[in-house]
Amino acid sequence: MNNKRLWASIIVFLAVVGGLFTMSVATGNTPVLGLDLKGGVSVILAPEEAGASNEDLTIIRDLVRDQLESTGIAEPDVRVEGQNVIVDLPGVNDQAEALAKVSVSGIVSLRPVLSCNLGATADESLGQNELPNLDGGTCVVGASDATGEVFVRKSAGVDLDQGGQWIVTVDLSDSGQTQWNALAAECYAGGPTCPTSQLAIVLDDVIQSAPVVQTPNFPGSVQISGSFTEDEARSLADVLNRGAFPFQMRQERVETVSPTAGHDSLNAAIIAGLIGAGVMLAFMVAYYRKLAVVIIAGLSVWGITVFTLASLVSQWTNYALTLAGVTGIIVAVGVTVDTYVVFFERLREEVRHGRSLRNAAPRSFTSTWRTIVSADLVSLMASLILFWLSVGSVKGFALYLGLTTICDLLVCFFFTRPAVFLLAQTRWLQGDSVGATASLPTPIGAAS
Repeated sequence: MNNKRLWASIIVFLAVVGGLFTMSVATGNTPVLGLDLKGGVSVILAPEEAGASNEDLTIIRDLVRDQLESTGIAEPDVRVEGQNVIVDLPGVNDQAEALAKVSVSGIVSLRPVLSCNLGATADESLGQNELPNLDGGTCVVGASDATGEVFVRKSAGVDLDQGGQWIVTVDLSDSGQTQWNALAAECYAGGPTCPTSQLAIVLDDVIQSAPVVQTPNFPGSVQISGSFTEDEARSLADVLNRGAFPFQMRQERVETVSPTAGHDSLNAAIIAGLIGAGVMLAFMVAYYRKLAVVIIAGLSVWGITVFTLASLVSQWTNYALTLAGVTGIIVAVGVTVDTYVVFFERLREEVRHGRSLRNAAPRSFTSTWRTIVSADLVSLMASLILFWLSVGSVKGFALYLGLTTICDLLVCFFFTRPAVFLLAQTRWLQGDSVGATASLPTPIGAAS
């Protein structure tokens, strides 16, 4: 075995892991803690009508997440469980604040304006088709012939026109363009169904904007202009982006986890993990003696690798580290230790049969690598199946069990393997618990 390649494997692997770890720590990118570890509020949203498809629920999940992120909530955990959308808000301790941030499930409807009364107020009793206007008055509107689904999701944006006025531009979907143009032509004509030529954009029975239609046909996008401030324009763009909710959602239940309880859970998980790892390492040192140095170093590299990948997962996805995920990591410590036991027991067996450590190390790894890969693949497949089929906290357990299993394979091949090979070429391990068993019984009749 080429020593240069062995050293290169260790150095390059440690450089990559160490570089990513240092970058994560320097930028403050650490694993985002879930609700049960950090505390916060969990809101369960349920559709008001039965029969919601998984595709519709996924759309609502994405819209709720986008809205929460736009209001400054860092890494909200929004997921679909059965017929519900679960919203976990770590670090949010005020229920009223949580409910206000999650109240984004209104449906945008498009309705022709029949007449407006700028002198009315929202406190007055309104008729069936009379809706309050954000300008302080009320308007009588016709029936809704289209919803916000006519717009392409996340396509609404704001800009300045040539006159320096704020405008809102939004794209029309292929199926929604026909509906929008039918309403636009109706209002442009100014007939009895839309005498004011205004088309109201309504959210939660409140008119957000009622622009005058100035052309009967829109080829692919709509531009809404008016005396908008920048905040008003952005607010309208948010409404248009929210408009693709397929149906109305209601807040079914709100649960609060105190920061103290979350902190206690995190401390308990860390203490449990440290005690388990300490007892295991003490046994390994007593059993493998000097060779246990490789186990300690390997587990340290493994832990740094897991931390780094967990930080990247938190950065790239909305999966936070929950108590179930910590449990998956603790379980994976046992899987990782099994890798060392399989490798080292085979090494001891080779030495018992009279082979030197230098020859026994590569033979042992070659014999056990397939077993190690097979065992880890079983854990990896189990985690993938759990992640695919489960919901809630079980998903977090499966995610981190699979993540740590991949780390075990990487550390075993790129660090443990070359480290053992290099140590086997030194005199340091001779006479240890591995080398001490190298002598075989003297055959009968042999010279003493």
